[in-house]
Amino acid sequence: MASDLLHMENPIRAILLFLLDLLIVSFKSIYYILESIYYGLVPDRFRKLKDVSGKIVLITGGGGGVGRLIALNFAKLNARVIIWDINQEAIKTTVDLLAQNGLHNCKGYVVDISDRDEVYQKAAQIVNDVGQVDILINNAGIVCCKPFWDLPERVIQNTYNINIISHYWTVKAFLPHMMQNNSGHIVTVGSVTGMLGTYGCSDYSATKYACIGFHESLYTDLRTHGYDNIGMTLICPYYINTGMFSGVKPRMIPMLEPQYVADKIVAAMRKNEVWCVLPNSIRMLTPLKCLLPAKMCWELMSRVVRGPESMMMFKGRGRVAAG
Repeated sequence: MASDLLHMENPIRAILLFLLDLLIVSFKSIYYILESIYYGLVPDRFRKLKDVSGKIVLITGGGGGVGRLIALNFAKLNARVIIWDINQEAIKTTVDLLAQNGLHNCKGYVVDISDRDEVYQKAAQIVNDVGQVDILINNAGIVCCKPFWDLPERVIQNTYNINIISHYWTVKAFLPHMMQNNSGHIVTVGSVTGMLGTYGCSDYSATKYACIGFHESLYTDLRTHGYDNIGMTLICPYYINTGMFSGVKPRMIPMLEPQYVADKIVAAMRKNEVWCVLPNSIRMLTPLKCLLPAKMCWELMSRVVRGPESMMMFKGRGRVAAG
């Protein structure tokens, strides 16, 4: 850094500007830390939450699992809900569930989100049928859970197409309108396995790492170019009891219940949270993998957490809503 500054036309001015930036960041950091502590202590009911009434919310993987409950939560807030899913029967089940609760503001579309052309076609259809999407929730995902050498090539490709490549197509389809109005919100449902590599998940975990990188880079792009009013929320949940990781029996932390996760996702979006890890305790523990010796981390994971042993019990259903 110092050598770069010296090669500038006016190194003294550059150094002063650098020090000024550090000073500004220091003051802002204090503010942001205090703000975070304040919001961590204040109950949600006393906070100003984003109003989603009348907003068009699109949820991928909305036919089941957490996606179905997210749809229900948004419909209860008087949002106009659109669900995308590969399974027509699952879509019908979600629409019927909302109708049973007196909520008729939901439409479903069969979409293979791994197909770029189909995503663009259905996105254009939605704009004509309902209107421009205000809130995009990339929730769909699949998992196979096999050691790397047992993963079929088609499964690897499909996992990438659905878990991360599809995000490029859905965001490409709906972001331009958000940029035009400098408003909207994008929610990326990642996973704790995207923060910590997991046994049997060399494809799934890698795509969730990619989700985090994609989301953070997109956030940087938007902020750098002045699109401050387009919200970005990254959700990284632990195992969810939806059947996606059926058979897995974690040793220390029980699986999260789907309704809890759905509630937290909607709340995080309405609070404009940038990053939400569920449960929050895991967010405090994962940085240890960068601070502790690698062999020590392995011993903790294999002997104390028993992660590999737990994942070997996997009997998941495969193509269900992400978690």
